[in-house]
This record gives sequence, C-alpha cells and structure tokens, in this order.
Amino acid sequence: MSRRIRIFRRRAQDDLLERSLRTCPGCQRDVHVFAAGCRHCGQELDLLAG
Repeated sequence: MSRRIRIFRRRAQDDLLERSLRTCPGCQRDVHVFAAGCRHCGQELDLLAG
C-alpha cells in the first residue's frame, strides 16, 4: 500500500459572499450589507453594524 503525502492542505471554504449579503425584508432578495436601499423593490434598509 502506498501512502500519499499531502503537500497542500485543502482549506475550509470562506463564506465571504454569504457574510456580505442579507435578505431584504420587502422582497426577500439578497442585498449587499452596506446597501441603503434594495435595488429590486426600492425599500430603504437600515445599515447593520458588524
């Protein structure tokens, strides 16, 4: 049996995309966290402090 040596480790996938989006309460679409308003339905959004 041969044993493989791993040189490069597989990193856990970063969830940056998931962390930079939130759901619009008006239309339930994804909106960037820093957006002041939804581009889909026009609803004003409160800015969230991280």
